Amino acid sequence: MFYLKLLNIKLKDHSITITRRVIQILAFLLINYIILEFIFSINLLSLEGIFKILPILNSPRNPLSRGTGILEIIFYSIAEGVFPSFLIGIFFIVLLFTNRFFCGWVCPIGTIQDLLTAIPTKKRRFKAETHNSLLKIKYVIVIIIIIIAFPLGVAKNTSVYFYLDLKSQLGLLAEKPVGFFSLSEFIFVYFPNMIREFLLTGNLLFFSDLGSFFIFAFYISIVALSLWYPRFYCRYFCPFAGVASAISDYSFLKLARNPVKCVGRAECGICEKVCPKQIRILDEPFEFYTGKGECNFCMKCKEQCPYNAIVVKFGNV
Repeated sequence: MFYLKLLNIKLKDHSITITRRVIQILAFLLINYIILEFIFSINLLSLEGIFKILPILNSPRNPLSRGTGILEIIFYSIAEGVFPSFLIGIFFIVLLFTNRFFCGWVCPIGTIQDLLTAIPTKKRRFKAETHNSLLKIKYVIVIIIIIIAFPLGVAKNTSVYFYLDLKSQLGLLAEKPVGFFSLSEFIFVYFPNMIREFLLTGNLLFFSDLGSFFIFAFYISIVALSLWYPRFYCRYFCPFAGVASAISDYSFLKLARNPVKCVGRAECGICEKVCPKQIRILDEPFEFYTGKGECNFCMKCKEQCPYNAIVVKFGNV
């Protein structure tokens, strides 16, 4: 009886994390529903329409899914000379109403990183200056993608010859402007293709040029660093996170601190210690905090707060 009571207390203490893990696993399987079709020999083609366009990072070349991330479609459309105003509108509306909930609870790449973080290792943190500098990388990546996509779109609508020449010079960057910066592309497309090629030919032709070797080494390093630095890719390199974090402060959905219950850093500070994104929660206003858009609503801070001082806020409620 005592053991059951103790177990019940532990489950209550981790109810948010348990719920989040269940949703992450279900989302991973539903987004990559080809896995379920293979395991259970069933036809889930009806899910294709539901998971066609997703508010997460998901490579359109992922063989386990028939869906793609909305940001990939937006930039690809722009590069093809089509301004996807409807998709951009949907993208903004989803972020305004859900903030970065999909990053924390649904994104398969986030789930994979959380799985890596769950492996027992001594978790590390960057110094504040290093962390703040690294945060800027994802914004640079977004700018690079824009620099690639917009000239292509303008060229296609003004001069077909210039467009074809520019597209030829950019090569694969023109075909998949987000792909080179996508961990989803590496995990679900690039790496499996490399393994398949090795099994079929016994050679690693992917390493035949310096660029391919650099891509492999870069993403393997990111995956490895995720063992010690939670959500390493999400924090510093994800283009979806770069765009979403710029909108986060304007979202209706936010976390806030109760000024009556919160005792501050000197007496507590647990919320900052458990935050996997190194957000300085106690430096932000009581009304709401997003860590300059970095918060992805894992809600570890809310779950671990001993004073129950953190609340979910929608609009002015």
